[in-house]
Amino acid sequence: MKAKEWKAYLYLAPAVILAVIFSFLPLAKSFIGSFLRISQSGRVLGWAGLSNYASLLGDPAFLSSVRNTVVFTAIFLPLNTAVTLAAAALTRKKRKLTAAAESIFMLPMAFSLSALALIFKEIFRGSVSVAGRIFRTDAAWLEEPGTAMLVLAILGVFLDFALDYLLLLSAFRSTDRSIIEAAEIDGASGMRLFMSIEIPAIRNMLAVTVFMAIKDAVLISAPVMVLTEGGPFRSTETVMYYYYLEAFRSGNRAVETTVAVIMVLFSAVLMGAVSRRRRDV
Repeated sequence: MKAKEWKAYLYLAPAVILAVIFSFLPLAKSFIGSFLRISQSGRVLGWAGLSNYASLLGDPAFLSSVRNTVVFTAIFLPLNTAVTLAAAALTRKKRKLTAAAESIFMLPMAFSLSALALIFKEIFRGSVSVAGRIFRTDAAWLEEPGTAMLVLAILGVFLDFALDYLLLLSAFRSTDRSIIEAAEIDGASGMRLFMSIEIPAIRNMLAVTVFMAIKDAVLISAPVMVLTEGGPFRSTETVMYYYYLEAFRSGNRAVETTVAVIMVLFSAVLMGAVSRRRRDV
């Protein structure tokens, strides 16, 4: 092996070691633990087989959290993709006020997750909330299942918006101008040029933002914790928030290991399906 190749492996070694220590070993431990009976103190009590999985899949609260996660993803994913793509498209060409718009669109990066969640909580709190006055309604946004999920999805968009916008904007501006100019010479313009030339040119970056959005939707927990605490009536309790309640508040080791394994397998299957679908398009 050449010296340059050894140097490359040496550069990669720290990242690989960290991944093994903090990702692969805990995953292997969780996978083994999901087939065991473990006390709250961590002592192995015996072999459980598939009983942990059967118990989890028979828990109405877990099944409800799965349904809530699917609903959240169905609302958040298209909304996040549409909003970030529209913002990037509007500012892809540098004009007089583009710099100001870019600053505004990237402003959410300056706020922490908790700060944004608390701001949203105050905006939508109660029937005389700021949002209620703006939209002239006395709806209790965070006290109704439907509107609470919608507010949570909008918060998710704000949390992801700045990074996704920056990635899509850079993709638009790095598109080979000769392709666009050739299309314009052939008579393409406006929406046809945008949909047939520019969007296909950034499809790889668009796929990256979709992947990240799916990951954030499936693993959402902290915004739920701050904004709704799973309510009302557990209508916004996602799988990872259910995991937090059972593993960290209740100390249920069986749920902790089993949910971890299920979520890893589900995420791997989902990402694989999306990736394969993207290759087939």
